[in-house]
Amino acid sequence: MTTFRFTLTIEGADVLTDAAQTALHRSGCDDATFGTSAGAQTAEFDREAVDFSEAVASAIRAIETAVDGARVVDAHRDQDVAAPS
Repeated sequence: MTTFRFTLTIEGADVLTDAAQTALHRSGCDDATFGTSAGAQTAEFDREAVDFSEAVASAIRAIETAVDGARVVDAHRDQDVAAPS
């Protein structure tokens, strides 16, 4: 597997509250760092998956399921990390 690095932009609900962070962690987002950039909420992921599309799709599902009203509106791919040999 490869670790894919990407950033998601989130609108709608506040994902930075303690309750939202707990829900996100429980939904499998323990491989993400949440914050803000230029006034927008972001989630920076280092997610292991077979391919990039599955990594992003699973992250979006986790966010939008964990926090009512949260909506991912953009995805930006960063540098991928090869799996150790």
